[in-house]
Order: sequence, then structure tokens, then C-alpha cells
Amino acid sequence: MKLISAICLLFATCALGGDLYFSDMENGDRVEMTEHSFGCFHNWTHYYEVWRFDDSFLFSEYAITWDKNNPSQIVEKKNLGKMTLTAKDIKNLDALLKYYRGKKEGNSTTYTSLVVEFYEPDRRVKVENLEDGSGGMSLGKDILSLYQLSQRLPNQP
Repeated sequence: MKLISAICLLFATCALGGDLYFSDMENGDRVEMTEHSFGCFHNWTHYYEVWRFDDSFLFSEYAITWDKNNPSQIVEKKNLGKMTLTAKDIKNLDALLKYYRGKKEGNSTTYTSLVVEFYEPDRRVKVENLEDGSGGMSLGKDILSLYQLSQRLPNQP
């Protein structure tokens, strides 16, 4: 049975050209995203997750404390808010991934990296390290940024 699942996953990944999207998520899947941005006047990192439960997609932002001796190890993860995403949100998050994976227009002193980790219920499936040195100059209206989503979380200023 595991062999059949692995073959199906391989086929699906090849059919998608190797790219995974939020709309491909099945029940129990999650996507973890670490977004880091720096420029002349800022330097920040935010951590987000999207979970698929039944027919719902849940979005959360977390405050992360990293291990000082092992910077890739999380010591504490505090939930800053959770909300259900709409079908349009998922479509626009897929557009965000397409944007990060594609060619960008322009250059900027703002650089943003996005580490995207795709998980099935029992294992990590894929990790992507995406980047944007354009300062978001070619972001379209149908692209939903993680910051825009975080501002819709309950109790946000």
C-alpha cells in the first residue's frame, strides 16, 4: 500500500511539474512558511502555517523562539491567531507561490526569502527556498501576501 501511495505522489508531482500548491492539499496536510525580509529600514522574520482539515483551510501565524545553539531548531511556538481561509484566499496563495517561483521585474534594496515546507500527515514531502529581490514590484492584484493574511487575523492592530 505504501508503494502505491509513493507512486501516486510521484505521478502527481511529475504531473504538476514538481510544483506543489495550496489547492493540492488533502485532509491532514499542512504547509509551513518562514518568510524573512530585509532592506534599508527593516529586518524581520514571520512564521505561518496553512492546514487542511476536511473541507477547510486554516491559516495561523506564530511567534517563534529559535534555539541559540541550533538556529534551525524551534524552542517555542506561540500561536498569534488562527482563521479559516476562503476558496479565493487559496487561489491567491497559489498565485503567490507562482510569483515567487517565476521571473521578477525590477530590482530593490528589499530582499525577501520564503522557505515553504509541504507536509503530509506523516512526513515532509518537499521544501522550497524561494526568493524575491524585486521588492514585490511585479506583484499582481490576484496575489495574496502572507502579511495581508496576517492582518486579517483576530486581535491584529
